[in-house]
Amino acid sequence: MSRFSRAKNTVSKYCTKTKVNFAKQNLPLFLSLFIILFFIGFPLIKIIICSFQSDGHFSLEAYVKVFSNGSTYKALGNTLIVSVGALLLAWLVGGGLAFLTEKTDIGLKKFIRFFIFLEFCIPPYIFSVSWVQITSRGGYLNRLIKLFSGDFQYTFSPYSLGAVMIVLALHLSPLVFFGISNVLRKNNEILENAGRMSGASSFHILKTITLPLVFPAFLSTGLLIFSRAIANFEIAALLAMPVGKEVLTTKVYKAISALDLQTLSVLSLLLIAVSYVFYSLSEGWLKKHTFSVNRTQKTGKKHLVALGKLKYILYPVLFLYFTTILIFPLITLILSSFMKRWGLQLSLHNMTFNNYFVVLFGNALIRRGFFNSLFYGVVSASLATVFALITVFFYKHIKSRPSRLLMGISGLPLSIPNIALAICAIFAWINPPFKLYGTKWIFIVTYTALFIPIMIEQMKGIAENISPAFDTSARTLGIPITGRIIKLFLPQLSRGLMTGWMLSFLIALREIPISLLLTSKGNETIGVVLFTIQSNSYGMEMTSTVAIFVILISVVGNLVINKFINKKSVAYENITDE
Repeated sequence: MSRFSRAKNTVSKYCTKTKVNFAKQNLPLFLSLFIILFFIGFPLIKIIICSFQSDGHFSLEAYVKVFSNGSTYKALGNTLIVSVGALLLAWLVGGGLAFLTEKTDIGLKKFIRFFIFLEFCIPPYIFSVSWVQITSRGGYLNRLIKLFSGDFQYTFSPYSLGAVMIVLALHLSPLVFFGISNVLRKNNEILENAGRMSGASSFHILKTITLPLVFPAFLSTGLLIFSRAIANFEIAALLAMPVGKEVLTTKVYKAISALDLQTLSVLSLLLIAVSYVFYSLSEGWLKKHTFSVNRTQKTGKKHLVALGKLKYILYPVLFLYFTTILIFPLITLILSSFMKRWGLQLSLHNMTFNNYFVVLFGNALIRRGFFNSLFYGVVSASLATVFALITVFFYKHIKSRPSRLLMGISGLPLSIPNIALAICAIFAWINPPFKLYGTKWIFIVTYTALFIPIMIEQMKGIAENISPAFDTSARTLGIPITGRIIKLFLPQLSRGLMTGWMLSFLIALREIPISLLLTSKGNETIGVVLFTIQSNSYGMEMTSTVAIFVILISVVGNLVINKFINKKSVAYENITDE
């Protein structure tokens, strides 16, 4: 054999071996990319195709019908008005409480943070139920007023766009608080101390140093709040639909009953587009205007603004605020859950434990709803963990177009309103060969698509701080990619992985729009039960009882998350300090 032939054979063997190794190394990437495209990309493509079809032919008829209808613009206008109002109120409340707890010497900070945490645990639909129970004609506010003025004519209606705006702001203000307080807490005050040493007043430091540092997070959090307000369905469905007011999410929901699939697809795409624009703006601002903090420099005791006599005004205001928006609603829910029938006079004679007995033992639908939600939550959160772990690993260690594509597609559901995600699932999985509609699998597939970006967000930040040398060394030693992911990469992400899994599981317990549109007999979730229980020969008292159970599960789950995060954070800080 000639030298040329031997060299050719050597090169051929090397290339063949390289191709085999490349296939083995990247098999999880391409397999995950295929599944993610199937779970997320396929439903989006199906709804887009359907929007351009009429009787099996290409047509713009549905777009003309939607955008020539004045009700579309009215619903869009209502959506923007409600979202802007909710954003301004959430900014005012959440931002104000964040500055108060982090930058002043106000007392009882642990109680303030706990009450805001408790407010965050309450699902939005339960906030709406509490609002109705308090402010309706038969509500507790009217009863309280009649104790002092029996002739008072109560005319306030709990149903309006203004009510949607207020309840949305209360629901979303904790997100503003968490975002702003985290930035203020991480600020090491070097610049503020420099300004103080230069003789600047507290107000001047606040205006020229603190606010500019916080403003990027303030704006990015606000844009996220705005996109979430646009996407909300539960609050608008309960507080706006009864008086004939529409926003985009409720218009999409009402269009389902007309069975006009083309119009439904266009409305869903419009909702996705509006939500995606503001979500993308928030992500863009967050990436371009974040700042890092040097944690190695000690700045001494944190300087706090002395409030002086202003405290004696703020304490009653804080007490009134938390009593009105949190304590009183929780008390009304608890009282209602013990009533034989909502609206009866408050007395021991009209109270019973039977509602709790019905929830735990007496109603098959409620028990099935809890069981299904637990099952969907566990399975979907676990599947999302696997796909998110692979996605983050390849995005971190294998810089390639497929890994960037995988990360980009995986993040799409975070910017899609839940009700639109459910519509996409219906279009994708209602017909053969992938007929999942009417089965448990459509919940699992859709929930998994929803949870994947949540898991990625929890793990991505931690992955950025992991040195690539770990994976490089393991690859040099010949450890296969599955071993590197499971034995090396996964343990380093345990904090984010556990947090993301628990958050996803809790979302499955309180999620309504997806479950409401995908439900079928035998597959009901607790969210569906909570939303429809009043039409099943039960009243507000049973709704309150189920709500109490959902709140308890949410609070316990969030406490577990916080305890786990704090434990990991202390361990991490001890390591970095050493």
